[in-house]
Amino acid sequence: MKKALMHAHTAYMVTQFNIDNIKILQDLGYTVDVACCWQDGDSALSPEALSKRRKMLDDLGCRVIETASLRKIFNIKELTKAYKQIKSEVETNQYEIVHTQSPIGGVVCRLACRKARKLYGTKVIYAAHGFHFFKGASLVNWLVYYNVEKWCARFTDILITINKEDFALAQKFKSKQVEYVPGAGVDTHKFVASDDARAKVRRELGIDDDTMVLLSVGELIHRKNHAEVLRALKIMKDRGVLMHEGSDERVQPKYKIKYLIAGRGKIQNELEEQITALGLESCVQMLGFRSDVADIFAASDIYVFPSHQEGLPVALMEAMSVGMPIVCSRIRGNTDLIEDGKGGFLFDSKDAKSLVNSLERMLATAPSERAAMGVNNIETMKSFDKSRVNEVMRRLYEGITHFQV
Repeated sequence: MKKALMHAHTAYMVTQFNIDNIKILQDLGYTVDVACCWQDGDSALSPEALSKRRKMLDDLGCRVIETASLRKIFNIKELTKAYKQIKSEVETNQYEIVHTQSPIGGVVCRLACRKARKLYGTKVIYAAHGFHFFKGASLVNWLVYYNVEKWCARFTDILITINKEDFALAQKFKSKQVEYVPGAGVDTHKFVASDDARAKVRRELGIDDDTMVLLSVGELIHRKNHAEVLRALKIMKDRGVLMHEGSDERVQPKYKIKYLIAGRGKIQNELEEQITALGLESCVQMLGFRSDVADIFAASDIYVFPSHQEGLPVALMEAMSVGMPIVCSRIRGNTDLIEDGKGGFLFDSKDAKSLVNSLERMLATAPSERAAMGVNNIETMKSFDKSRVNEVMRRLYEGITHFQV
């Protein structure tokens, strides 16, 4: 029986982006082991969700190898421990294929596979879910991550990139093969709302029919930049164009808005404190982790994606797949998906005033035009459907075993 190892630095990453890859490998006759840090304090998943992810792998028949944390670049003790764990597993099991991902985890895993590549012909696939060096990144990121990735490329049989900017940069590296794959793909049939979802969710949240609902879904971490939306709403409030508790009834604000943030993460308390400090309690609602995202989409009018850095964002693609008009940051990955003025409006992720401008442009857009943006986004997502991504991954898995190390 052929063997493959699926590696990532957290349980979230390995289960969020690789379940279909595991199934493809199994269909090709591989037994698949999974290696990741399961006790990483992974804020993206609740304990209940983490337990479900573990059962998902168990049901697939995967052996789970729990590694040390690979999240912090300067935690040499943990990185060394993880390196030794992965190296031992790879050399003991003599995997035909090792598929790794994430900047730190991908480096450690590829270094751990060097001996196995020479002795056993192990083929290594590295999926870059977004290089840490990109247009607008710091000089330190370019000096450190660019050179590390360039060096590790020589230990990589296939380097997968998921956006146009990364694909162009990867051409300069010495991987045996560089491929563009449109992310992890999106299941365009996944988000089917329940009956009467819009009215039901709005009743639950106390939102009336006249309110324009803005929505962001994702992990509550600084990179996702939810705080920028709060600053933008504060600017709008101060300018008197945002309705809120205490608004002067003699001067009617232009927009009645509710901003919903669905997700959990390490900065939840920080965001809640910021909402209070900015006086936005009546305008912003934190939903926490929600399993009914399709219904939340149905109850909302505009999707806001303010992230500072992405590879090719699944959350944005999911919102596009259900036909939501988009307001998103002008960054790598997002610009692969949204053309300004067609599927939505773009803004500078480090400029709240730029975000205010894009929000007000969207709010002033006629409902029929917003609906047309949604239709455009549904059409765009057909090129990013999971079925297409899976076809590419199957081809890569089938072809890689013919490489000469």
